[in-house]
Amino acid sequence: MILNPLRLYRRRQRLLREALEEAQYLRRRHGAEALRAAQEQLRRPDITRWGHKVLERAIMYLETKV
Repeated sequence: MILNPLRLYRRRQRLLREALEEAQYLRRRHGAEALRAAQEQLRRPDITRWGHKVLERAIMYLETKV
């Protein structure tokens, strides 16, 4: 398998973009309780691996911005 660095870069940028959007959405919807809501969502068993990564990064954003 050949690794394409441009593809990896785009994937990482997509992860960062989606996590930021998720953090903003959680802030709008839950206000001060956004961090707790994200942590509860992370415990759900039906989240995909990609969704798990997005939520973990969104939690990092919420922790730094609180």
